[in-house]
Parts: sequence; C-alpha cells; structure tokens
Amino acid sequence: MLSTICLKAIYYEQIPLKYLHSDTTSVSVYGTYEDNDGNEFIITHGHSKDRRPDLKQFKYGLSVTPDKVPVCGEVNSGNQSDKSWNFDFIEKLAQTLEPGMLENLIYVADSALINQGNLIQIQKHNMQFISRFPGNFKLEQELIDKAWSNGSFQELGYFSEKKDAAFYRAQEFQEELYGLTYRFLVVHSSKLDGRKARSLEKELQKRQNALAKTIKQLEKQSFACEPDAWSALAEFQKKHGDPYFPATGEVITETKRKPGRPGKNDVPDTIYRLKIHYFQDEKAVQQTRERLSCFVLITNLADDHSPREILKEYKAQSSVETSFNFLKNPLFVGPIYLKNSARVEALGYVFLIALLLYGILERRVREALKNETEPLIIPGKVKTFRPTGEKILQSLETVLVITTQDPYRRIFSSNYRPPRVLKLAGFESDIYLNIRDGP
Repeated sequence: MLSTICLKAIYYEQIPLKYLHSDTTSVSVYGTYEDNDGNEFIITHGHSKDRRPDLKQFKYGLSVTPDKVPVCGEVNSGNQSDKSWNFDFIEKLAQTLEPGMLENLIYVADSALINQGNLIQIQKHNMQFISRFPGNFKLEQELIDKAWSNGSFQELGYFSEKKDAAFYRAQEFQEELYGLTYRFLVVHSSKLDGRKARSLEKELQKRQNALAKTIKQLEKQSFACEPDAWSALAEFQKKHGDPYFPATGEVITETKRKPGRPGKNDVPDTIYRLKIHYFQDEKAVQQTRERLSCFVLITNLADDHSPREILKEYKAQSSVETSFNFLKNPLFVGPIYLKNSARVEALGYVFLIALLLYGILERRVREALKNETEPLIIPGKVKTFRPTGEKILQSLETVLVITTQDPYRRIFSSNYRPPRVLKLAGFESDIYLNIRDGP
C-alpha cells in the first residue's frame, strides 16, 4: 500500500525515477514489548544505529529519490540484518515496480549491499548499482595500494560550494568478484574522515607511549662493555622499529666509583648505557593520512557513466540519511506511546507517509525556486534557493487564522500577508479558509 501511494505521488509530481538511494536505520523504544502477539514484526534488541544497545528497537528500510521523495519503504523487526534486508528489499522492488522499470533504475546503497547473495540477486533482476566496497575485503586494500603505486589519479573536483569542501580524485580499475567483472573506483578525498583522523591520532599516541616506556626501561640498563651496548641498541631497533617514530641511539660511558674514600690503587668502574632519541616522522604520518583518505566504490554501470557521475550519485546517499533525520526528529515525530507491537508497526507506516508529504513539499519549493531570481528568506533571515522542509514549515507557522462564531467562516487577521513559500509550494492562501463539510 505504501509503495502504491509513493509511486502515484511520484507520477503526479512528474518526478523522474533514475536513482534509488536505499538504507536502513534503527529507532529505539523504551517499552518491554515482551508479547508480540505472533506478529512477524518484532520489537527486540539488535544492532543499534542510535548507539543504545540497552534498548529494544525496530528498523526502517527506505528507498528515496535524490531529492528525498520516498519510492518504497518498510517497517522491520529490530534484529533485521542490513545484508539480508537488501536481498529482500530488491525482491520487493521487483514485485512492486512495473516490468522493466527496475532495469532502468540505479540502486545506490552502502557497503552492506556487497556480498555474494545480494550480487546474485542484482544480476537476477538485471539491476544497475553503485555501492561502497567493504573494507573487510582484502581486495579493497590491494586496490588502494595499486592506485598509490600507479599515482595516476584523475581529478574529479569539488562537489560542494562550501569553503571547506573536499577535493576529489579517482582512479578506476576492473576486477573480478564472485566470478563477475565490476568497475572499481579508488577515490581520494582531500579531507580525512573525522573518525579515521581520531583513530589515527589515538594509534599514534598509543605507539608513542609504548615506545617511550620501552626506551625508559632500556636506558636504565648498564652494560659491562661497549660492544654489548651496541648489540642491545641494534636489537632494540630491529624489534621496536616503527615507521612513524624512527629511533636512533648512542652509547654513553659512565664512571662509577665505589662508596667511601678511594684508595691509592682503586680504579673507577666503567659502565656503558644507551641514550635513545626518536621523533615523529611527519612524512610517514602524512602518507598514512593520504591512504586513509581513500575509499573504494564498486558498480556494474557501463563506461558511459563517468567516474565523476558515479561518485556524485554515491555522495547523494545523504538524501536517505537526512530522510531518517525526519523520522527521528522529536519536533516531527514524538515518543511512541503504544503497547501493542502491531500498532507500533502501523504507526511506523503512517510516519513514512508523512515523510512522503514532507519530501514532496520540500521538492516543490526547491523546483519552483530554480525559476526565480530572488532567494527565499527563511526563519533566521537566511537567504537560500534550497530551503529544507523544516524551514518551509517554520515559514508557515506565522499564518494567523481567526475563526468566527460561524464555524464555517474563517478570516485572516487584518495584517495578514501570505508567505511567499506558500505560492512556491503550489498553494493559494485560501487553503487556510476552506474547510470540509460536515462535523
């Protein structure tokens, strides 16, 4: 039913269907939900994308157009695997869409799509796809190493007008996976992902602390002869060699006298110690940062789709992620106060219908502004040609309607001026005055 509603809305709005951006998210709930009444939909523990493994949850699976209009969606059990979800969802798309339509679409998903079963499913339905190649494949690191060895990156440029936008380069390869040949795109970004950057800094600090501890222990040791000291230094460099913290050392001589008054024939003891020096090799660290700034895309698209187009559509995966923000935003969707899991499932579909209306509203206004020369002023006195659905709704909150004693007669306040966004959305101001007949 939801898919039928979405497709009818897409047809009515004349929205082109070329790319489908698909993903899942989890929604945490605070109830116990021990009795599921035999329903296949189960609210239970699972991999929490909200980082609340202590709470039970259910999941949304969603596929949207690049401008965030839902095409197909479902409410799933909380323990639904992303990998199995892609398999089942592709089959559902094949049953929902008209014959041949799926072959003309390009399915965009994250790395959970890439496994043998899902790739067989894609081949079965003659689908085209773009996905992130998972890092748990040995081939991923091999492709990155090969790209840096070749060094022949193609500049793809910027994909955002922001001042701190990343600059992208790419290098393409063709490799075989599960018996079929795919296009692989090794992409380098000038901006290192925040999580990877923090992980690298944590690793560097860990290595430095371990090295400093080892050096401290080694420098406490004394050696009876100089060759023993040099031998210990060589063994240390061999065992604890670190590309990020190269270490050098020297042997120092110390004279040690016996306690008390020295005699005429007393000869001071000579001992040998090590003095270790190390530094952080910024060149080696930078090389690691550069490699960590790489990721690999996989696709079965023909060569008439350029590397820039492939990367652009994968980056548009944010459209489904921002759609999830709506489904989780407490300003739009409040806490779920339902005891019966079947009602939670039904309410989840109501939320997806609300997301459809929200997406169409945002798209209408943005499409209308493409033909305008003046930007829209949204709350906060910000000028934009691409307002979000949230800002559009906030712009409409200023409309004041007075209801008279006659319940079928409404008028605007005397100082009313219709918001510009209303007309951009395709409505006249009288939609606030027209009410349905009956109670």
